[in-house]
Amino acid sequence: MKKLLIASTALVMVAGAAAAEVKVTGDAAKFNMSGKTDAGLGFGASFLLNGSAAPVLVDEVALGADANGDGVIKNWYGQSDNTSDAMVWVSGTWGTVSVGEGVDTGDDSVGIGLADIGYKGIGVDDTAEALFANTNANLNYTGTFGNVTVALSYDLPTSGNIAGSDDWAIGVGYKAGNYKVALGYASDETLTVFGGATFGAASVNALYSTNDASGDDAWGFDASYKLNSATVITVAYADDNGVTDADYGVGVAYTLGGGAKLIGGLGSVNGVTKAEVGMTFTF
Repeated sequence: MKKLLIASTALVMVAGAAAAEVKVTGDAAKFNMSGKTDAGLGFGASFLLNGSAAPVLVDEVALGADANGDGVIKNWYGQSDNTSDAMVWVSGTWGTVSVGEGVDTGDDSVGIGLADIGYKGIGVDDTAEALFANTNANLNYTGTFGNVTVALSYDLPTSGNIAGSDDWAIGVGYKAGNYKVALGYASDETLTVFGGATFGAASVNALYSTNDASGDDAWGFDASYKLNSATVITVAYADDNGVTDADYGVGVAYTLGGGAKLIGGLGSVNGVTKAEVGMTFTF
């Protein structure tokens, strides 16, 4: 199999679109850049800003004794700011092709997933989604045609002589009015079924996954109610076939205006009580 030159492809795409107007959006950690060519071809890129990683203790003997000349052979070395989940994409009426480490799997590209509780998320949904979207991917095609969305992902070798896993995943979703259903299947033999509905100010979603190779099952649901234009209350529940304790929680999101939102949550995750509160900013 020929190696996919992901880095080169990204550079060519950015260079070719440099003359077009680029729109930058995101939140406090994730940045998205998008634009459109004169011919109507969409393009963009995104990345996650991780900040400085924790210092690591390095045994300088492995680097050559006392590498920095301070008379000590073990030192803490800081790590610089870093980014992750970088990807680029192009789109048209035919769909969107995404390339990079931040690419979603095919079963994770058609609206499958449950709400979490809290600011970053205390993990109530993790048990229900433990079997879902576990394959690797660096190439994704997603297209929406009327009420139907289809997606396919694959993990190919990269230009850095890194072997691909040959993982793949496919997803199909259907949305009509206030109802939605989706189905996902991946090369690790995981089948996922998802459904959701909205009834006025209330909404509910449910998910079930089963892995044929391991015999494991997982499921869960979330329900939200919009009290007013600024406040949304969400409850969530997740369980599996006895691998972990059932998880549950309740969260509140309050819109402050100007792109700021205050989010808090309280729940039990694997038998441990967890609480979280914080603010998000969209700009």
